[in-house]
Amino acid sequence: MKSLGIAFAGFRHAHIFGLYNLAEKRDDLKIVGAWEDDGTSRKAAEEKGVIFRFKTYEDLLSDPAVDIVAIGDYYAARGELAIAALRAGKHVLADKPLCSSRKEWETIREEREKSGLTVGIMLDLADNANFHAAAEAIREGTLGKINNIAFEGQHPLLYGTRPGWYFEKGKYGGVVNDIAIHGIDFVRTLTGSGVEEVIGARSWNFYAKEVPHFKDSAQFILKMASGAGLIADVSYSAPDTQGYSLPAYWHFRVWGEKGMMEWSYSSDGVTFYPAGENGGRKLSGLPPEKNYLDRFLAAVRTRDDAYSEAMLRATEDTLGIQEKAE
Repeated sequence: MKSLGIAFAGFRHAHIFGLYNLAEKRDDLKIVGAWEDDGTSRKAAEEKGVIFRFKTYEDLLSDPAVDIVAIGDYYAARGELAIAALRAGKHVLADKPLCSSRKEWETIREEREKSGLTVGIMLDLADNANFHAAAEAIREGTLGKINNIAFEGQHPLLYGTRPGWYFEKGKYGGVVNDIAIHGIDFVRTLTGSGVEEVIGARSWNFYAKEVPHFKDSAQFILKMASGAGLIADVSYSAPDTQGYSLPAYWHFRVWGEKGMMEWSYSSDGVTFYPAGENGGRKLSGLPPEKNYLDRFLAAVRTRDDAYSEAMLRATEDTLGIQEKAE
């Protein structure tokens, strides 16, 4: 199998280093080089072994050895980088969020449809063993038709530790757009449908006292096209000292005709409470055979439009919630 060339654009968030490390280990990918215009971020990436071959983003896009552009710049910069990559004939794999405005989303979709190129997002929640086990069980009909969904994606704020651009006006794009896309993408998988109506959404500042303009808390209520209702909280509300250890770090509850399921990112498996029984059954975590990078590369090689469409629809749904929250 011919290896594909991947180049990295931006290292403003730690997530992109995870992709860089995955790419280094693959025989079907060759890291062509990287670009970063922020001196501090570039130096930090170099200390982690990243090799920068490109002085400008235009240099990166003009290199014929580059098949895929991996985007890890600050959030509000990503949409334009993705658009430029697609126009240059490159596939795109972005850290979430892919973009921060409806206009950017529309252009990305138009360019993808014209080119037939693949657009992917680093949505790794489904790579978690508990989430994969729950999704498999629900797809097999364990819950029957789903009617109620509730999830929490609460993170620690870590002000002073997170990159400073998070808290600069015009660079972030909203806490819903930042966090909720993981949950929305997963719910779309569970229900087979997108968001039909944003019934209510709110975003506000509470924890980040140093930057009152930064809305660190968000909640919303949705009606899915399947008829299911969804309530969610995606706030930077976890105490910093607790980190990502709390149950509310990606905690899901799903109710259907045949019972209810509950699990979190770090729980000991999934608990299923069947209708007609007293007590729960434990479902063991089930690591997936393919991770988000496997799925993206498969879509690139097969020109699977359905994959890109799913990524774009999850982004569109999330942007709609963010707009309502604002």
